[in-house]
Amino acid sequence: MTSRNWFRVHSFTGVITGLLLFVICWTGTFATLSREIDWLVTPEARVEVGAEVLGWEKLLDTVTAVYQVEAIHSLTPPLYANSAAEILVDLPNQRFVRIYVDPYTAELRGALSAVNLQRIFRDLHRRLFIPGSAGVLLVSAFGLFLLISMITPLVFYKRWWRRFFVFRAGSLRAIWSELHKLSGLWSLWFVLIIAVTGIWYGVEALKLLPTVKGPPPAAEVEASLPLDELLGMAAATRPDLRFRSVVPPGGRFGGALYVEGQAQSLLVRDRANHVLVNAADGSVLHSYTAGDAGVYVRLTNTMDPLHFGDFAGLVSKAVWFLFGLILSGLGLTGAYLHVLRLRRAAGRPSRVKWPGMTPALLGSIAVVAATFPLGYLRYQVAGPVVEGVRQLPDLAPGVVAFLWVWTAVTLTILIAWLLLLWFPRAAEGSSRSEDSTDLGCRTVE
Repeated sequence: MTSRNWFRVHSFTGVITGLLLFVICWTGTFATLSREIDWLVTPEARVEVGAEVLGWEKLLDTVTAVYQVEAIHSLTPPLYANSAAEILVDLPNQRFVRIYVDPYTAELRGALSAVNLQRIFRDLHRRLFIPGSAGVLLVSAFGLFLLISMITPLVFYKRWWRRFFVFRAGSLRAIWSELHKLSGLWSLWFVLIIAVTGIWYGVEALKLLPTVKGPPPAAEVEASLPLDELLGMAAATRPDLRFRSVVPPGGRFGGALYVEGQAQSLLVRDRANHVLVNAADGSVLHSYTAGDAGVYVRLTNTMDPLHFGDFAGLVSKAVWFLFGLILSGLGLTGAYLHVLRLRRAAGRPSRVKWPGMTPALLGSIAVVAATFPLGYLRYQVAGPVVEGVRQLPDLAPGVVAFLWVWTAVTLTILIAWLLLLWFPRAAEGSSRSEDSTDLGCRTVE
């Protein structure tokens, strides 16, 4: 394998996978800040900061006074000081309804479907709405392509470690080439993290590794202690645990209160630290911290924080969002630059495209187009039943507006990119003075 052949592998991988890789990275980028975006576009999720957060019993009393609650799935404390508390419940005509309550005044803010931007972007990024493990495996396969695209430039890009601050301006094509290379260098660490964690999810979906399971449900109890008292007992048992999610007795853990969150261990998902308390007497049935885990379990619990960058709050999420945008653009710019380079080298349009490029693009377009009906089928079951007919989920108007704008922007980017791939002459520019080094051949000298 010569340097030029490594360059061809890099280019071929980018051209064949560019469209779907962009969609996967683009959706994952917005998934990192999806909870914050939900807060911005959903008035029910925003509250004025008060003096003291009320107990969960008071908040639940407000909910049960208005709604006929059949089951309570989870209680989520406010994400930020000006966020509402969220209670996920089942109602007679709809499952999984998210109810927003002011944690300072117990004022009922509103009730919407559990389907929000956070859920939509996570599902779209994780599986492209494809049901079962097939979608996860498809998305995970692109982690391998991403790893190839990261490793190959380190072979053919000579003395790359000296080029972090090198930028050679020139024609428009040369500027795009330099931006592509410079962005790739600065995001090497990020690409490695996303590729490895993405591949890990695929290995998990194949069930090649042991499954990390949570605590089993406890036996049902005849009488339960008050919820706030149980929470106090859980806090006394685990004073190190900052509650992120609560499952009250009668939920999926049976006759026990389940609490998970963050403790002293770094870079682990919330479920890596949890406590299970008997609802009858407050005795501890199970207590677990990430520090008790072995290497494999610890790695498994680290994948989510590394992949989505939520380990240090808004700061780390913003960093992941920025580099996610860069990563999304790398695939598009790389494929476009390669088409221009082939055109200049071949001198005739018939040799612009790689063999298999058109089928790959058409297949990618088909997969992207399929996400619309697949998403509809996935979420239509989350809507209310009115006169025996299932309705679509009642999304917040701001969520609907954001989805329309985001979809329009995404389709505009993809259509413009596809047109540039098939008709590169329109954007090639009038200057013919630059040689092929503008498009990357300098990297293989």
